[in-house]
Amino acid sequence: MATLDEATRSTLEKEILPFLNKSARTDVKSLALEYFLGMTGTPEGRQFISDGDKYLEGIISLTTDEHEAIMKDAFYSLLNLATDEDTAWRLLNMEKYPKNGINWTRLALDKEYQLADVVTGLVSNLTRSLKCAEKLVSQIAECDDISIEKIVYALCDLQHNKAAKLHYLGPILSNLTQVPYIRQEVTNKDRCIIQRLLPFTEFSASDIRRGGAIGAIRNCCFDSSYHEWLLGDDVDILPRLLLPLAGGEEFDDDDMEKLPIDLQYLSPDKKREPDPDIRLMLIETINQLLATKHGRRVMKEKNVYVIMRELHKWETAVANNQAIQNVVDILIGDEPKEGMENLHLVDIPKETEQKFKESDRELAKEIAEDENNGQK
Repeated sequence: MATLDEATRSTLEKEILPFLNKSARTDVKSLALEYFLGMTGTPEGRQFISDGDKYLEGIISLTTDEHEAIMKDAFYSLLNLATDEDTAWRLLNMEKYPKNGINWTRLALDKEYQLADVVTGLVSNLTRSLKCAEKLVSQIAECDDISIEKIVYALCDLQHNKAAKLHYLGPILSNLTQVPYIRQEVTNKDRCIIQRLLPFTEFSASDIRRGGAIGAIRNCCFDSSYHEWLLGDDVDILPRLLLPLAGGEEFDDDDMEKLPIDLQYLSPDKKREPDPDIRLMLIETINQLLATKHGRRVMKEKNVYVIMRELHKWETAVANNQAIQNVVDILIGDEPKEGMENLHLVDIPKETEQKFKESDRELAKEIAEDENNGQK
């Protein structure tokens, strides 16, 4: 769609906008909404609709229409519009609808709501950026009937809503765990929240739900103060991270006995995580847990090296192999000097940081070349 001229803009505002209204005749408001839904399929269309509140307000008003088909189209329009960060922020901060975020989250968790799937997709898009996630978290913190625990419980209950699959609760949780307050809630040692997520590292029914759960787990590993607890018996996170990365390779008895019980004597036809982006998140999570001396000791004692070694031989994604190499370098390297044991707290000299950035640029170039070659 080309940029709209003034005549077209005037026509839309005068002749179609009035029908984005619950009181309009059903057939005409359906046609008007269908037109705007089509516009959300292009960057130019999304920009036009989100330029000011009048069109957004009209579409939002129809999310509570009496006709389900109209409600569904309204939510799909908002889902597409929310792919733009600025529009997502506006939707969460509208003067006429200041509670959009929490209201839509409430609908997503409603066990009886027929359109919960499209609403979870909308909330997922709304919360991708940190500032948008923080906005919704601030509303959750002030809400009596919505909590991060309820979101996790709904994600883990595959029968929560018989009319919806709710796979996008995974990305919602991953987005919200960008916020330290939510990470504290998920890693609260007196509640069993993160433990509920661990089985979903191998949830084969949905890449979206699995990836979201793993993304949330990864985010919760940013704070090294929780690492000892996460690696201990109360959570025992390590096998859940390693199993999706392990294949059916045979190891000698000495190497096999050092592995966590769940990693020993796997079937020869054991399959690894098929999605490269999810594999990368798992590798990054392991890397986070290597930041402390305790984490490195546990990883070495549990023979993580042999799993990563075989994964490196099998892996084809350039970015993943670089991440695996980073893990291996820490596992086989010497322990840092006294005072530098926590890698998260080590100050990197500027010249070293520059080398890392240069290396990252080279890696990005290799990835781009590989992707281009793959498209030919």
